[in-house]
Amino acid sequence: MSNLKNFCQSLSKKALQSIGVGVATTAMALGAGVSAESASAVTIGGVELSDDGFATSVRTVGSFATSGGTVTSVLIDQGENAINTYAYATSSNALVRMGFNNPILNGSGFDLALFDLDSSEAIFKVIINGITNSYQSVFTNEYTNDVNRFPINVAKVNLDDFGIASGQSINSLVIDFNTAASPSLALVGTISRSVPEPSAMFGLLATVGFLACQRKLKLVKKA
Repeated sequence: MSNLKNFCQSLSKKALQSIGVGVATTAMALGAGVSAESASAVTIGGVELSDDGFATSVRTVGSFATSGGTVTSVLIDQGENAINTYAYATSSNALVRMGFNNPILNGSGFDLALFDLDSSEAIFKVIINGITNSYQSVFTNEYTNDVNRFPINVAKVNLDDFGIASGQSINSLVIDFNTAASPSLALVGTISRSVPEPSAMFGLLATVGFLACQRKLKLVKKA
């Protein structure tokens, strides 16, 4: 008991105050449904994407035209200019199979974002595990940052729609371009899910430990 008491008393008031402020802020944010912004995310068209969640491989069926380069090069490029390049189908049987090095996890809410560049919104026909669903893109109120200034449209996908269980993941998907409004596909990415900063989590754990010490001391005194 004396060792426990000495450990708890060794925490200085200044350290506890510092930890307390951090934990209080984090707890308030979590209680309000707000979490700290992920350190590894990029924002395109107002959608926050994981910077390691973009497609890394492309296989095609049918004919395509691009903004310049191969279909693969325009669809898996990354960085701030990734949204400026695109590919569109020139045959009715056109398909694109996109693979991801990092599995796409089925979490809460939307999991994937598909971007197209056009003055009118497109219809994305997405195939995962043999199940097909169609999604209408919407204008993000943003434009590409090149001379073309194309409108950026996005369709968001929830993996629940394909029978993927919560917590399970996929490594690939197919986009069928044979729709009433075929997309000028620019990018496919995983929607980021922010998590509390490690420092905030450390502060939370430290404070929980301190409170546990205090509670044990009180119980010992009562005994």
